[in-house]
Amino acid sequence: MLRKIYEKAEKLLENRLLAMSVLIVVLFCVLVYRVFVLQIVQGESHKEDFTYKVQKTVKTSGTRGNIYDVNGKLLAYNKLVYTVTFQNDNEFQVLAQENETSQNYEKNKVIYEVIQILEKNGDSFINEIPIEYTGSGKFRFTETGSKLKKFKRDVFGIGNDTSDLSASEKELRKKQLNASAEEVFEYLRNGTMGSAGTGKMFEIDKKYSNEDALKIMSVRYSAFLSRYSQYMKVTIATEISSRSIAEIKERSSELPGIDIDTKSIRVYNKSEAMSHIIGYTGTVSTDELETYNKGKSEDDKDYYSSDETVGKSGIEKELESYLHGDSGSKTMIVNNIGKVIQTTKTVKAGTGNNVTLSIDSELQEYVYNLLEKRIAGIVLSKLTTSDSKGENSDDIRIPIKEAYYALIGNGIIDLENLNGKDATSYEKSMYRKIQTLKDSAISMSRSMILSSNKAYEDESDEKQAYASYIYSMLSDNKVLLSSSIDTSDKTYQRWKDEKIGLGAFLRYAINKEWIDISSLKIDSKYNDTEEIMNALADYVEDQLIEADDFNMTVCEQKILNGKLSGREVCLLLYEQDILKKKGDSDYTALKSGSMSSYDFIYKKLKNLEITPAQLGLDPCSGSVVITDPQSGKVKAMVSYPGYDSNRLSNGTDSGYYRQLVNSTSTPLYNQVLNHKTAPGSTFKPLAALAGLNEEVITTGTVINCTGLYDKITPPAKCWKYPSKHGARTVTSAIEASCNSFFYEVGYQLGNKSGSYSSKEGLAYLEKYATQLGLNKKSGIELDEASPQVSDETSVRSAIGQGRNSFTPSQISNYVTTLSNRGNVYDLSILNKITDDSGKTVKKYGVKKKNQLHYKSEYWDAVQAGMRGVINGADSSVNNIFKGMKVNIAGKTGTAQEDKKRPNHALFISYGPYEKPEITTTVVIPFGYTSANAAATAREIYEYYFANDKTKAKLEKSNHTASVSNLGAAGD
Repeated sequence: MLRKIYEKAEKLLENRLLAMSVLIVVLFCVLVYRVFVLQIVQGESHKEDFTYKVQKTVKTSGTRGNIYDVNGKLLAYNKLVYTVTFQNDNEFQVLAQENETSQNYEKNKVIYEVIQILEKNGDSFINEIPIEYTGSGKFRFTETGSKLKKFKRDVFGIGNDTSDLSASEKELRKKQLNASAEEVFEYLRNGTMGSAGTGKMFEIDKKYSNEDALKIMSVRYSAFLSRYSQYMKVTIATEISSRSIAEIKERSSELPGIDIDTKSIRVYNKSEAMSHIIGYTGTVSTDELETYNKGKSEDDKDYYSSDETVGKSGIEKELESYLHGDSGSKTMIVNNIGKVIQTTKTVKAGTGNNVTLSIDSELQEYVYNLLEKRIAGIVLSKLTTSDSKGENSDDIRIPIKEAYYALIGNGIIDLENLNGKDATSYEKSMYRKIQTLKDSAISMSRSMILSSNKAYEDESDEKQAYASYIYSMLSDNKVLLSSSIDTSDKTYQRWKDEKIGLGAFLRYAINKEWIDISSLKIDSKYNDTEEIMNALADYVEDQLIEADDFNMTVCEQKILNGKLSGREVCLLLYEQDILKKKGDSDYTALKSGSMSSYDFIYKKLKNLEITPAQLGLDPCSGSVVITDPQSGKVKAMVSYPGYDSNRLSNGTDSGYYRQLVNSTSTPLYNQVLNHKTAPGSTFKPLAALAGLNEEVITTGTVINCTGLYDKITPPAKCWKYPSKHGARTVTSAIEASCNSFFYEVGYQLGNKSGSYSSKEGLAYLEKYATQLGLNKKSGIELDEASPQVSDETSVRSAIGQGRNSFTPSQISNYVTTLSNRGNVYDLSILNKITDDSGKTVKKYGVKKKNQLHYKSEYWDAVQAGMRGVINGADSSVNNIFKGMKVNIAGKTGTAQEDKKRPNHALFISYGPYEKPEITTTVVIPFGYTSANAAATAREIYEYYFANDKTKAKLEKSNHTASVSNLGAAGD
């Protein structure tokens, strides 16, 4: 029986096909079993294993070091605040599938809800996108120049290498780089004008208004910049209120990707006064990332991540490597779409080093306020109700109508938001009035183009302004082809000489084919001149309607001709919250007409409720440098106007930044280190030392000033001409600031070889400018313009004219050398760098560059002359310094840059005269007379050498301007 079974089985196994079938069945059963175990029995376990399989390590920012003044007072520090963060979350994908929408739709919805919560509770969100939507319904950039170009490159993903691009791709890149604010907005909203494969970008639904879409866009853009690290959170709001925190937490289930976190933000004390020294911080840019991370790996402690805060200007930027705290790290488990599931390891971030400056912040703040007060006093002294600036170039007046327009032209009053959703009824009424005035200006311009036969010089000032605007606009838009114009053409020359009108010139330009008619709406290929002129007038009209800056031109002209009143303009200061109505009786008086708009501006400027920086009239800026002559350490370095660093750090206030960028008073510009001016008569002590050391004069040499120096052609005048100084030695020549004496020094320096050579004289002046520390950068540890010693006419250059051009910091370095009799330093604003335990990391000692070994009698003669400037009978500023308890020495200087604008005012000084403790350099661009700079210096010395009680009184009285009635100083 068993044998039969065995034989049958043997026969079956001999069948290969059957054997293979059995094997397959067995293997399939095993496979089914394993699938059952994996998916059913062990399914949850393996699902977890899959979710937890990705490990990421991310950097965490270190704590930035503090910045202190010389007395240990805190100037820049960190403050821990609550923030709102946004993160790309898996829930957006789930929601999009459930709601049959897109992830973009769900993200935009959540972001909009969060913005609504923040704004309802008085909080603001971080807006890193440099685009604004104005009340007139237009988009505009808040950045200019290289920063705007960089923004467009980041947005459109434009690289520098275009070698692999096709012609059409290159053309698209060109359009993207020239894109308007509205075009960039539309690209980010829905991908319009994007490169191939861009998609719909943020896909912001049309149900959102342009204003709301821009808000959503700003948050999305921040996340977009970190798109390669989707598991990283992006901060969208800082310093949020407890109300916002509570509501966001309460609604957390409705707000995927949103979280409440904490973060350190940068805070600045005495921010305006210290702004140009300390600077400010911001989120690192892609270019900065590339620079800071060059040669580093991601594992390095000092490697920068894409959300790092870095210094953008000032000491914050220059000492970034010291202030920046070493990064820490978090090792996280993230899922396959980047969502953080768990943090497994944390390495604590480090703390940056602390920086101590040589600056006395109390002195710095006092001098900043003093400089503002003194400049305001100069403006007050020149204000006039007349429309005329006067005939005297040394006493240019400021018509009050220019002040009214300055409030608009300098961006204090924002015309574009007069019709915004939050505009008051008064603002809206003013918007309507300005639009009506603009319509009349456009009509006037059209008529001038088509039918006026008047020459430009015969047109009214208003029409001339519109004609100039239109000519520039047509050139900028390349409708008028400037490159094609034959500048020697007689008709063109008549236009430049104002002998023909704009219309006549444009007709001629059409016939000469200087007009690109492809930009015009012309139906036929063949047109006569009049048809083209009408099409050109249509083009101009369309452009003027859209041009925001034409509104400025219209307002200026309508203020000047009285159709827009000063009262109407000044009331806008209250409507736009520049001034507060509450408790201000001037508002009621101005509104009722019991206070004139002139008296209003005068009073507000006197009380510094309106500042010279806001008006941007001449003068509106200035600088002061105070040094220790025994070490070269800088005690104060004031650049007016400054800015509020707190509004530029931790997410830029775009409206504020735009105002700073566009202001004619240039508050972002460091006057001390970058404003170059001729030194004027402050150069005369240098010329004296050059003459003495080269032995072309002695301390006893007498030169007779007749008022006119005729050894050169044309003759050079002394400032006293047609009067004269008579016989002068070097000491009395410095005291009286006699030009003729130093003309002769300049001449004799060029005559050492026996025959006069201006080049030889200039070489000697350059030699002593270099020796005395004037012909070099000052040494201050910030970016600085290079000096320039004059290379033309040694005679005029010897009194500080010619092409001499130096910054206040370089002039300060020079007077430091004069005061200490030949010790040449590199100036410094730094004392030391310490770690968080107080250990010194780096000490900034005295940086002595040279020791000059001039004869004592030479120093005596020059310094006695500078003392005579203060108390000598022949000094033009001695009245300013009467009654001073401390003896000082100084030198005035006046420099003319533009005959249509006031002169620059300079004053260098040191004190006490017997044993100098400080030097003070004051430069007020367009400050009229050096007497104004000298008066500022006097108040600085009074404060510096006062006791604490007197200092407190002076600080209290330092917020009201007094009218400057100082006459012209003789220099």
